[in-house]
Amino acid sequence: MTIEDILSQIDPKLRKNIGAASKVEVEKQKTPSIGLNSYLDGGLAYGRQILIWGNKSAGKSSFCQQLVSMAQKEGKLAAWIDAEQSFDPTWATRLGVDVDNLIYSGSRTINEMVDVGTQLMYAGVDIIVVDSISALLPAIYFEKDSNELKQLENTKQIGAEARDMTNAVKMLNYANNQTKQTLLILISQQRNQIGAMYVSHAPTGGHAVKFFSSTVIKLWSSESDNQAIKDKIQSGDKLIEKKIGRSVSWNIDFNKTGPNFGSGQYDFYFAGDRIGIDNVAETVDIAEMSGKIERSGAWYTVLGERFQGRAKVVDWLRNNPEKAEELVSTI
Repeated sequence: MTIEDILSQIDPKLRKNIGAASKVEVEKQKTPSIGLNSYLDGGLAYGRQILIWGNKSAGKSSFCQQLVSMAQKEGKLAAWIDAEQSFDPTWATRLGVDVDNLIYSGSRTINEMVDVGTQLMYAGVDIIVVDSISALLPAIYFEKDSNELKQLENTKQIGAEARDMTNAVKMLNYANNQTKQTLLILISQQRNQIGAMYVSHAPTGGHAVKFFSSTVIKLWSSESDNQAIKDKIQSGDKLIEKKIGRSVSWNIDFNKTGPNFGSGQYDFYFAGDRIGIDNVAETVDIAEMSGKIERSGAWYTVLGERFQGRAKVVDWLRNNPEKAEELVSTI
């Protein structure tokens, strides 16, 4: 029997949700990181839920804002659900976001986030970022059928936040299955899990958040002073050395649409001439590891050109973006 023979025997009401697996389309959105894109086989999949978590100041929100900027340039429509009330239009603009064409919601509760998120999905929004689920308040914090907060001593119910978040991701997943087009990105903060002999890290929100996520990415950055990227910044008539960035490590904890357990790093700049993820320098490192750049001591051979020192390679690629694109295409 053929697929057509089987489908002809199925109730017409159910047939619209059944078909050949070859008809499933997976469109992917590139991220600001060349290394992540390479390991994720192109980027993050639309129609899926993505979890991005990690320690504070790892640039999770900025990473997502750069991703939104890239998507907007491709004609995608994005929305930002700002549970932390931390969205800054000026900073987002510096990262390339078209804030005039970015839908914004200041939802503070899990219920509001679900209501807004599902309606945006049905309306056809391509990307929704929730920043962050760690800041969303569960229903137990409020008086029944009211927006009035309870007294703190009346909010101590074990597992209330995880139960609400479980139902939330189920509802969002259902709505996304109906439209099959929205890239839902949930940002989560890091929490400690204290065991008998060790302390491990995990995202907030409960197990369901990870279970319903097609891809889970951890971003981590050291807060140590000696790990910071420093440079001399003009201040009046003087050059003063300041922190302008830091190295950020990424790990793919889980991935249903590509390889798992990949890792890498990139430089993130929050001051100076370059703002955001420096994917040119990241491209050089990845190209060297993959053999696309030959290195002998301090000498680098790149696309037929020879340079002494990594910094000169990076500067050459920045000044010749067509060469940088050519190198990226070879990775």
